[in-house]
Amino acid sequence: MTFVSFDPSSGRVLAHHACLSEDRLEQRLHQAYQAAQAWQHEAPSERAALLYRLASALSAGRERMARELCLETGTLLKDCLREVERCAEECAHFAANGQAMLPAARSQVSQRPLGLMLALTAGPAPLWQCVRLLAPALMAGNGLLLKPAEHLSRLVELLARLMTEAEVPEGLITPLRISKEQVAGVVADARIGGLAYSGERQGGAIMAALAGGRLKPVILELAEADLQLILDDADLEPAVESVLNGCFRYRASWRQSEGGVLITPGLAEAFLERLGERLASLRSGRPDDSDTELGPLAKSGQREWLERQLREAERQGGRIRCGGYLPDEEGWYYPATLIEGQDPATTLFPAWPAGPVSSVLRVADEHGMQALCRSMSPDGIASIWTRDLARGEQLARSLPFDLCRVNPNPYHNSHWPPQSSPDQRLPLKRFSRSKTVLVSA
Repeated sequence: MTFVSFDPSSGRVLAHHACLSEDRLEQRLHQAYQAAQAWQHEAPSERAALLYRLASALSAGRERMARELCLETGTLLKDCLREVERCAEECAHFAANGQAMLPAARSQVSQRPLGLMLALTAGPAPLWQCVRLLAPALMAGNGLLLKPAEHLSRLVELLARLMTEAEVPEGLITPLRISKEQVAGVVADARIGGLAYSGERQGGAIMAALAGGRLKPVILELAEADLQLILDDADLEPAVESVLNGCFRYRASWRQSEGGVLITPGLAEAFLERLGERLASLRSGRPDDSDTELGPLAKSGQREWLERQLREAERQGGRIRCGGYLPDEEGWYYPATLIEGQDPATTLFPAWPAGPVSSVLRVADEHGMQALCRSMSPDGIASIWTRDLARGEQLARSLPFDLCRVNPNPYHNSHWPPQSSPDQRLPLKRFSRSKTVLVSA
């Protein structure tokens, strides 16, 4: 198998990389297992020192790494710069606070490392997805095999250089280019003590099944539902800005989850007209151009798939207000698209396809919104827009989602990855096993 890296802005091939042979994969596994065994005996202060070195290497190489990410993912350069910054911040956070998260050395209950872990990532901000697993895993005393998404083969080289620059012990963090079949073999290997996956829900279900078949602990960070509910008395501009930031800032080329916009009739036409104007004004272009507001899609074939989905929605009665056509130009671009309708099938709801698409579903009232939301995963976020706070709170309490916000900051999603609060970071306990020692007289 050969991994091919493309430039999404032109469709040009950047590089070919061979899949690891079984012999070389075994060598990497052996080396990684030995490194992980040694690392779990290092003092927390040594683990913190390594994370500080990683933070320094990320900060020093910020411009170079961001441009590499921009070239391979099609993500806007300013967002890639922010991604590298967030990775440095994450490493520094666990370096500064990780020791306090671990029990005292002579405590009756201690946290022991899982050992060598396999982590797969397949979501937006690919470097960030790796680092947010890597930092707590290292601080907890684990080694890590990292497998990014298959279309990001150059990211493997970036990660390998980062480990060298930060003087990470050889084998402790090992980026891999392996096939899906090889992943199953690695999961089954007795040297793998735990698994982690960050990405869409379908991939998470496959990883959970593999882990369950081997009774191995697994950490799942899955794409969440993201829904905007707009009532008749909402303030128009904040609601429009929130949809723009949620649908089109950064994640337009990656997102594949559940979500969309539900709106009651009184404000629907004004909202659609204003959102359509804003979308039509977005500047499309190369992601490394500072004036670009909408870059290309991340993967080959993605826009053809999106085109088929939109044509089917139109056949069902959906109305495209702007965009919604396959452009005749090089690269994997697709215009900002707004589709609306009065039936879920006409707007692709609740599916939220990867691409610069906003689907707006007209709903009669709050009861209709509640009924539609009950079929969705509770692992998600709902943003409710209304001037009547009591009405908004009542609707929020009736929805199944883990987080419901009434009139949130409309710029909350303008940067991705967002700034993490302490409760949003992965706790070290998820990368550890509890061990209890009881001494009787």
